[in-house]
Amino acid sequence: MMAELHTEWTTEVKTLSPLHIGTGTELMLGYDLVPHRGRTYRVNEDRLLDAMLARAEGEGADAVNRVLMGRPAAELLAPPDFDNPALFRYMLTGEPTKREGKIPEQIKDVYDRPYLPGSSLKGALRTVLAWGIYTRAGREPDLGRLGPRAKYAAQRLEQDTFGRDANRDFLRALQVRDSAPLAQANALSLEQVQVYPGGTPVEVEAVRTGVVFRLTIAVDEYGFQEEAARQLGWQGKRAWLAQLVALGKEYARERLVTEVEFFKAHGGPQSTLGFYAALVKQVVEGELADDEFLLQVGWGTGWESKTLGSGLLRQDDVAFERMLRDYRMTKERNRQPGDSFPKSRTLALRDGEPAFPLGWVRVKLAGFVPGEEPKLAPPRHVKRPEPAPIPSEGRPR
Repeated sequence: MMAELHTEWTTEVKTLSPLHIGTGTELMLGYDLVPHRGRTYRVNEDRLLDAMLARAEGEGADAVNRVLMGRPAAELLAPPDFDNPALFRYMLTGEPTKREGKIPEQIKDVYDRPYLPGSSLKGALRTVLAWGIYTRAGREPDLGRLGPRAKYAAQRLEQDTFGRDANRDFLRALQVRDSAPLAQANALSLEQVQVYPGGTPVEVEAVRTGVVFRLTIAVDEYGFQEEAARQLGWQGKRAWLAQLVALGKEYARERLVTEVEFFKAHGGPQSTLGFYAALVKQVVEGELADDEFLLQVGWGTGWESKTLGSGLLRQDDVAFERMLRDYRMTKERNRQPGDSFPKSRTLALRDGEPAFPLGWVRVKLAGFVPGEEPKLAPPRHVKRPEPAPIPSEGRPR
C-alpha cells in the first residue's frame, strides 16, 4: 500500500549552457583564486600556509615574517607549486581577464563538489506549473491581486493557484531532492558574462556545459487521496503533476519564441542565435524524448524565466508600465506604454564576445507517466491568441 502512496522519478539534468547558482559568497582574486596557464586554482589556505612556512624556515626569520604578514597567495606560489594538488581545493578551466577583484562562488558541498540544489530546480518547475495552469485554463493572472511589496507581490496569485497557505500548497507533495555531487574534476569553469547589450563584463564560477546532475523527484501521493484531498483542497490537483513534462515542453517553446525574437530584433549575436536554433530544433523536430523537456534555471536567466513572463503579465500596456513603476523593476526614464521589457539578457562570452545564455538544461524524468488532462473551470478572461510560431529564420536549415 505504501508503494502506491509514493511515486519517484529518476531525474537527469544536463547543462546545455553554463550554469551559475551562487552561495552569496565572493572569492578574492589573488587570495582565494589564483590563475595559472589557462586555469584558475582555489587555494587551500591552511595547507598553503603550512607549506610556505616550512619553506620559509629554511630561509630565515625574515622569510617567515613575510609569510605571516598576510601576503596574497598569488605572491607566495611559484610555478612548480601548481603541480601540487594538496595546495588547492579545486580547479576551474579558464582564467580571469584581471588579476584583482571578486568572483561570485558556485554552490558546492563541504567537499567542494558542485551539486544542483533541489530548491533551485523546484522553483523553476513551480514557474512551469503556474504558467501551465493559467495557460491551459485560458486565464490571465489578476494583476489587481498583486501585493504591495515586490518580494511578495505574487503571493496571493500563488495561493490562488497552488493553495491558500503553505500547509495547503499542493506542491508540498512534490519533493525535489538535491542532486548527487559531481565527482569529475573538470566540472567547473570561470565564465566571463555580460549584460547584453552594453553591459560591463564580470566573471563568475559556473558549472560547464555538458555536465549531468542526477537526483530524485518524488511525489507524496497521500494528500491526493480522496479524504485528504478534500481536507486540503487538492481535489483534481494531482493531474497537474501528471502534465509536468507536457507543460515543460510547452513552456520551453514559448520561452524560445521570446528569446529568438529578442535576439533577432538586436541583430544577433550570431553565436546566440545559433545556440537557440539548436534548441528550437530539439523542440520543433521532436528530438526530445517523451520524458524530456528544456528548462532555464539559476542566476542570470532573467525576468522572463523567473516569472509568468510577458506573455501572461503584459495584458495591457498601461497597466504593465504601472506594474514596472510600482515595483521599481526598471531604471529607464521616459518609458512609454508598449516599450519592450526587459531590454537586456545576460550572456556568457566566448573570445571576448557575447555568445551563450546561462542556465539552459535538459531535464529527463525517467519513470514519468503522463496522465489525463486536468478538469478545467471555465476561463475567467477572454482567451488570448495562440503564441506566434517560432520564427523560421531561427531554425537550422
